[in-house]
Amino acid sequence: MVNLTPVFLISLYILEIKGRGVGYYMDKFFISERYRLEIHWSNVKYEKDGVALIDGCYFGGPAVKEIGVFNESDFIDLDFSNQYIIFLDSFYIARLFWGNVKRGDTKIFLYNVRLENKNINVVPKLGYDDYIVIDTKNHEEQTHDFFLTYTSYLLKSDGTLYKF
Repeated sequence: MVNLTPVFLISLYILEIKGRGVGYYMDKFFISERYRLEIHWSNVKYEKDGVALIDGCYFGGPAVKEIGVFNESDFIDLDFSNQYIIFLDSFYIARLFWGNVKRGDTKIFLYNVRLENKNINVVPKLGYDDYIVIDTKNHEEQTHDFFLTYTSYLLKSDGTLYKF
C-alpha cells in the first residue's frame, strides 16, 4: 500500500483547485481525476424500506468519457464500506438499478432509477444536491471482471463525506 504524506496530499489538492486535473481529494479519500465518476439526482423518494427511487439521475465526471457501451436495464453495486470504521458483510453495498439510458456529451442520463439495500434505511435521507462519487480505477476492460463492486462515497452538497 502506498503511504502518501500529508504534504503530498495537500499538494495534489492545491493542484486540483488550480484546475490541473491531477486528482480529486475530499475529506480523507483520493481518486485519480481520470477515474472519477459521479452520480447526481434532483429528487429521491422512499416508498418502502430498503428502496430509494431516484429522479433526474445522471452519471457525470471525467470517467464518462472512458465508458464505452452503456447498457439499458442494468445495475452496478456500490460499495460504501470505505466510508465507515466498522465493517459488516454486505451491509454497506447498495445496488443501483436503471431502465432507459440517454447519453449526452458529458453526462449519461438514467431513467427509472432505484437504489436498493435491505439496510439503506440506516443512511440519512438523501438531499437533492447530495451526490455519490465512484472510483472506477478497477473497472478498466482488463480488470473489470475481477472486481464485483465499485468503491463509492456518499457526499453532501459541500463535498464533505456523510458521517454515519
